[in-house]
Amino acid sequence: MGDGFFVKLWRGTAPLVLWAAHFFFCYLYSAAQCGRGTWLVLGIATVLALAAALWLLWRACRREGTASEGMLPLAEGASALLAVIGIGWGALPLVLLEHC
Repeated sequence: MGDGFFVKLWRGTAPLVLWAAHFFFCYLYSAAQCGRGTWLVLGIATVLALAAALWLLWRACRREGTASEGMLPLAEGASALLAVIGIGWGALPLVLLEHC
């Protein structure tokens, strides 16, 4: 007996939820805390989000060889790769803009 539907659904969408949470936190925090140490907090949040997304990508790549799960490992890997790209791309304005 394999994982349930919602476990599989979560494994496929967790990287995208991580990306959305990072995006929401960074832009909400920078709007609320327009100050001197804002870039440090946002940098730490970005590094943590990238580390989590890379871990999810690594986990999906390790699961790639199991044929019993069908396309799920490919969907996990694709969404994790999209999350890594999205988190990195979303952090660019935070790095490039010095003032609010």
